[in-house]
Amino acid sequence: MAIAYLQGGAQTTVTATMTELFPALWFNTKNKKPTNVKELEDFIYDYDNKSNKAYLDGQDRESGAKNIDLAFTKIEPKMKQVKLQNAFAITNYLFDTDAENPINYVVWGYRKKPAGVPDNHSGDVFLIHKNKDITGVSLKAGLDKSMEPKLNTYVGTTLRQPYYKSVDSTAEAKLKRRLWKEVYSKIKAPKSVNENNYYVTSGERTSTNKDMVNSLLAFWTRSGGDKPNNAFDKAYQVMTKVCREELANIVNKNVKATKEWIRKEFRLQKEQEVPLVVIKAVGETYRELGDPVPRFLPKVTKVKAYLNNNSVQEWFIDLMSNKKKLTLKMTIRSDSGFRPDKPKGKLGKFNMLKLQYGGVKK
Repeated sequence: MAIAYLQGGAQTTVTATMTELFPALWFNTKNKKPTNVKELEDFIYDYDNKSNKAYLDGQDRESGAKNIDLAFTKIEPKMKQVKLQNAFAITNYLFDTDAENPINYVVWGYRKKPAGVPDNHSGDVFLIHKNKDITGVSLKAGLDKSMEPKLNTYVGTTLRQPYYKSVDSTAEAKLKRRLWKEVYSKIKAPKSVNENNYYVTSGERTSTNKDMVNSLLAFWTRSGGDKPNNAFDKAYQVMTKVCREELANIVNKNVKATKEWIRKEFRLQKEQEVPLVVIKAVGETYRELGDPVPRFLPKVTKVKAYLNNNSVQEWFIDLMSNKKKLTLKMTIRSDSGFRPDKPKGKLGKFNMLKLQYGGVKK
């Protein structure tokens, strides 16, 4: 019987545990680097998950034990090997850092942060140094030339942030009206489905009208399913254009609000009471990523957001001072395809397409 490997968010949680928790457990237990990936893998496989300073409480220890088991039983073998290589790289980073600024122990920032660290800190693990300093480390993994997003959120979530709500409290409603007019009203749905009820937002949750979802399924089938550039795909392209335009509009309305959004929501390597270092693992090696945005942000006096008209999903934000400009690479997209058994990709996302910042345009 074939193994049902984890997918989506469940898979991401476990693979993140591999690159975050595995190095912390090794560092807190051993006094030397692992000689190879297999040595680290064997250590974690045999680990009895007893009390370890990597865990802030019993709940995190239970979550760690569960995710360790899933890493060895429910992650596709090729991906598991890649993540073990990344964990090996991060473990080496911990020992290299220890040689420069001795570390007492490493904490896994799974659900909570160590004492003295703000709750909104972007670190994935925290280095508790012997001199009492704390360093937060945001961990990335990928190909050598890949650009991991430094913001992972959603269109609707951003429009309802307090700093943008104060600028335009109707921004989310405007997006809903435009999406209905330009996308969803053109899909053959029953007359009971209208601009007000094709989806409904309550707090942070978006619930969808079942008749609308059934109509999307029928539209997807009529259009030829996954065939490229069909009617369904073209409707998605209109959807991303509308979402990009509405986000650009709100970004351009108020420079102060946009700077606050960037400061609070983007995973920047920035000056703060508990420093944040961004480390990227590529195979069995690592490198530190620099970031010019936090140093430049206080000088910004103007912002300009605009679409890349040659792309379905890309847009840009120019940050400008009197003498300099930085251009941020942004995307709005679906993070999954549209499948009949789980129609939440592409048009099934409604106001919750993924919004990402990928770095400074060079």
